[in-house]
This record gives sequence, C-alpha cells and structure tokens, in this order.
Amino acid sequence: MIYSPSTYAYLLTFGLIVSCVGCAAEVQRLPIEGEITFKGEAVNEGSIMFHPLNPEVGFVEGALIKEGRYKILAQNGLLQGKYQVMVSAADFKGKKPDPNVAPGAIFQSKELFPEIYNTKSTLAVEVKKEGPNKFDFHLK
Repeated sequence: MIYSPSTYAYLLTFGLIVSCVGCAAEVQRLPIEGEITFKGEAVNEGSIMFHPLNPEVGFVEGALIKEGRYKILAQNGLLQGKYQVMVSAADFKGKKPDPNVAPGAIFQSKELFPEIYNTKSTLAVEVKKEGPNKFDFHLK
C-alpha cells in the first residue's frame, strides 16, 4: 500500500506525540504523609510546606496539619528529589480574642514553632520513587 506524503507526516507526528507522552509518564508525583509532634504532643492544627532544593526539578507543595497528621495525595504529590520542609502553627494558648474586634476578624497570634522549623528551616527530606515517603517530624 502506498501512502501520500501528508499521511507519512501525520503518522510521524502521531508517533512523536505518543513517545512524548511515554516520557512524561516517567515524571511521577508521589504521595507524602507523616506525623508532626511538638514537645511530645501532636500538633492540632498547622501547615507544612515542601520547597524543592532544586526549583528546576520540582515545585512547592503543602498540606494542612490536622490532629498531628498531614497527607498529600499522589495527584498533588511531590516529584522525586530533595526538599526543605517548613512547618508552621499558631500558638493560641492563653490568648483570647479582643472583645472590641468584630466577630470573625482575624485573630493575631504568635508562631508556635521556633524559626529553625519555618522561616529559617533546617528540616529536609528526600522524596524517593520507591517510597515509602512517610516523613515524621518530632519537633522540640
């Protein structure tokens, strides 16, 4: 059977697209989960952020901390690589809202964790394709 030049071009283009899709499948988002404690107690509420040490090979992703646990599902997961971890939570202990402020207004509080866990974080992890990517942080 003889094909026209445009048919060959179509088949070649289709083949390139299929091969590129195969390459993209190798870049895989991975689920991440773990526990976070502070001074031996589970962190009730907060957030955790993963910043790639090489921004050309990854992206920033985060999750909320609820009852001492966090989880990032695969569809929003991290790429394989090394990440700086930043953990943050508000310290509401002993704080009461100002009675002169409207209900629902933002309640000002201080950061629960020392800056070595957030703004100047020394926490780091390596996400691996083989997993499991369970990272527990027991902060002091």
